[in-house]
Amino acid sequence: MAQDTSGASATGGGSTTLVIPGEMAARVDRLPMSFMAWEICLIVQVGWASSAATDGIAQRLYPFVWLPAKVITHSQYNVLYALQVGISILLGGYALGWLADKIGRRYALILSSLLAAVFIVPFGYVTNYPALFVLSIFDTLGFAGYLAINVVYMSEIMGPKVRPRVMMVSQVVCIFLLLVVLAGIVPHYLFPGQYRAYLWILSGLNLAIVVLLFLRMPESPRWLEARERRDDARKVVEKMEARVSKGGRVALPEPDLDPYEVVAEEKTSWFAPFGRQYVVVTTLLLVVMVLGYGGIVYGGGSQLFLFLGPEGRHYSAGFIFALTAWAGVAAAAVYLLNAFFGGRFERKYTQLVGALLFAGGWWGMYAVHNTTGVYIFYIVANIGTILWLWSMYVYIPINYPTRMRALGTGWTDGVGHLGAWGGVLIAGQLFVVGAPRSFVVFITIPCALIPGILIAIFGKRQRARALEELAR
Repeated sequence: MAQDTSGASATGGGSTTLVIPGEMAARVDRLPMSFMAWEICLIVQVGWASSAATDGIAQRLYPFVWLPAKVITHSQYNVLYALQVGISILLGGYALGWLADKIGRRYALILSSLLAAVFIVPFGYVTNYPALFVLSIFDTLGFAGYLAINVVYMSEIMGPKVRPRVMMVSQVVCIFLLLVVLAGIVPHYLFPGQYRAYLWILSGLNLAIVVLLFLRMPESPRWLEARERRDDARKVVEKMEARVSKGGRVALPEPDLDPYEVVAEEKTSWFAPFGRQYVVVTTLLLVVMVLGYGGIVYGGGSQLFLFLGPEGRHYSAGFIFALTAWAGVAAAAVYLLNAFFGGRFERKYTQLVGALLFAGGWWGMYAVHNTTGVYIFYIVANIGTILWLWSMYVYIPINYPTRMRALGTGWTDGVGHLGAWGGVLIAGQLFVVGAPRSFVVFITIPCALIPGILIAIFGKRQRARALEELAR
């Protein structure tokens, strides 16, 4: 394919920028919904769920294992959890996001699953605070890689007409596997007596994903094309077309190159998301993610099991994990409805609804003192978290071009985990000294309603548009 080098220039970092027709992107985006797309996305999402189950493992171990054994204090737990969901993900998301833009999505995801498998098991055998401190820095490196890469990759292998349905339904499978099975049913039967077996199960699942990714996951043609490896990209696309067309028996529409213009760079700067064209959207997403992670995702989650368990309502581990499973069923069902009907609305409004549900659910849990009420409001808050977080996962990468999509996601979603770090420490302190009310105010107003409103007002509209159009 001939290169269109009009407007080619040398960037400040010494890299050559070329504007080329996006043939591979156009050929990928005209592919209809197929078993191939479902297979790839489901494998990636099962990998995401398996790595996510290792995220913030201290949340499950402290109330039911470490606290009864007096291994660490509440303050030390807050520090460990903040390291796991904040600093570890910050380092992993930034590094693996950059690596995915350098060596490819495929190898970066394989490495992410491997890291998740390696660092989860030692938590079953380490019992002193300094060692747990160090281990917590490495705990979620693998999960961080999935945060930076998984939606990036899925967005790049499907067109705008197919992408929302396949990605959202695959995410429903992920939500069900994570919340219902890995964070609900399995620990319900294994905690606290067999918690080490639980950690070994998580490690084994992530190793199985390594094998599946190696055998079944093709490299992103968009990434190959953006890196000027067009021969490799063409080979991947031809295999994809052969699978979708069933060996040529099904006619495929001709690709339309008009909306597709790819900027190819030999080298992408680490600070490319803060370039003139993207600084505003990057800043907005950073603010939203710092606040949201500080409340909706991790600030509330850091004290949730303590609020329901030994330092609050005194429910048992079995009850809490069963409640988590049922809440996961409800959240998966709601997100499935969103997958089928949410495409009629801008995703940024889904995020606002999620923030409202989260805040309402937490205030309901705080106000009621009966089991039925706790069940209902916990489920409402959990649905809100899932709607906000999963729609943000899809929303963020689409704001950036292929050459820095994973890096931009690493910056905003990864660096946004500084909010998780700070939010957990503040929420934990408020939970102890300010009573639950101050804690609930913190996680629901500045760390839920404000980011929900910000993204609804200032976020970019994304409905039914090609990636290359959105990233201009």
